[in-house]
Amino acid sequence: MRPFSRQLFAITFAALLFGVASPSFAQTKQPNIIYLLVDNWGWGDISVQGSTVSTPVIDAFAAEGTRFLNFNIENQCTPTRSAIHTGRLPIRSGTQKVAAPGEPDGLAPWEYTIAELLSDAGYKTALFGKWHIGSQVGRHPSDQGYDEWWGINEGSNAAAYTSTPEFDPKVAATPHFWEGKKGAPSYETELYDIPGKTTFDQKITDRAVDYIQRTANGDDPFYLYVGFTQFHPPWVVHPDFDGVSGAGYYSDIKYEVDHNIGRILQTLEAVNAADDTIVILTGDNGPGTLPQGLGYATGEVGGSTGPWRGALSTGFEGGMRTPGMIRWPGQVQAGVVTNEIISVLDIYPTLATLVGEAARIPTDRPIDGIDQSAFILGEQEVSNREHIVTFVGDDVFAVKWRDLKVHFFTAEASFSEIKKHTFPQVYNIKEDPSEQFELWGNEGFAHAWVMTPVTGILTDLAKSMAAFPNIQPGQDFDGYD
Repeated sequence: MRPFSRQLFAITFAALLFGVASPSFAQTKQPNIIYLLVDNWGWGDISVQGSTVSTPVIDAFAAEGTRFLNFNIENQCTPTRSAIHTGRLPIRSGTQKVAAPGEPDGLAPWEYTIAELLSDAGYKTALFGKWHIGSQVGRHPSDQGYDEWWGINEGSNAAAYTSTPEFDPKVAATPHFWEGKKGAPSYETELYDIPGKTTFDQKITDRAVDYIQRTANGDDPFYLYVGFTQFHPPWVVHPDFDGVSGAGYYSDIKYEVDHNIGRILQTLEAVNAADDTIVILTGDNGPGTLPQGLGYATGEVGGSTGPWRGALSTGFEGGMRTPGMIRWPGQVQAGVVTNEIISVLDIYPTLATLVGEAARIPTDRPIDGIDQSAFILGEQEVSNREHIVTFVGDDVFAVKWRDLKVHFFTAEASFSEIKKHTFPQVYNIKEDPSEQFELWGNEGFAHAWVMTPVTGILTDLAKSMAAFPNIQPGQDFDGYD
């Protein structure tokens, strides 16, 4: 049942006082949910956050709800997708990094995903695009709560495998698109290669549009997860957008992403479902940095992290903050811009609470996400979260607590060496967003006190992981005793 909103209270009170007919079930059914996930999306890759390439659809969408300046994701594609689906730190589920081809991977079937939770609550569910949290049959979207899916089971980069001159299909699997429905094994369809990647996001959008058109006016609400593959390499752009920016293909891709998001939002309007749909739009991590001789490029062929230092897999803010926004007309106030800390982990419990299904959140395992529904609905001014623990692989690279960021390990770029520091490095990311002035050393240990709350956070996490040992990558796990 949907939470008893202020709007519904007003309607019901009027019915009691003036004899107005009460709303029908169809009018008060739970809201639809659409999650739009952009791949390798820099915080500064939208014009409302500084991009010189215009993204008018995304900017307009942001103004219709709440835009999070401090939306924090995980360090790579796989862990962020895991966090969205489980509300659990990915290291708990063995999904803390992108598995190399041939390595064990994927969520254990025991994990209870947001798609399973919503499906059990009566939602229709679908995923179109990139999955990347289970490459093997038995760990695909249709095995984890989705009624139907189409897309790829591994990373976007797989499109380039067959274009390398050394590729040998006898020793490495040839990438394909996949399709599946709940209750049956998924199966390979056409080849996933460079031409396939070039039109992939358009086809994702086509399927999303079709799904909304055939589902929105049914009796049951729907949950639609759209996993775009732009801006992830290989860097290709749909022919319709090739050259439109006059500034190169990364800028062209911004036009493509904005257009595809616009098509989905326009479809919601066309079927009169926009007011009844929660739409969330975020990235999965910041842009990567490419090796350039002895140094590193500042962005992924043009990707912008805005004022933030670092990029994909570094632990700095540029890799951990992406655009983030939510719209729900009549429930989420329009025009709100906030610097309160939000984690992608919070999506799971927040959505469950917003649709009145918090009782379905598992209690037999740690859930690291925090319910942010009261903050998002404007019932309180501050987030319920004060800290972010940033893992890169198996290691805690950093802890952000309020406006202070404590680094134990650092990497300057996506492909650079990792440095372990004698003393933690401390930055004030509100005053110093580029994380350039290190406080611990430069101020003579004056900021050492911040280790008190940080140590408490990490001690509590260690105790939790001792009580609930982390699942290993690819492990067939069936629960805690």
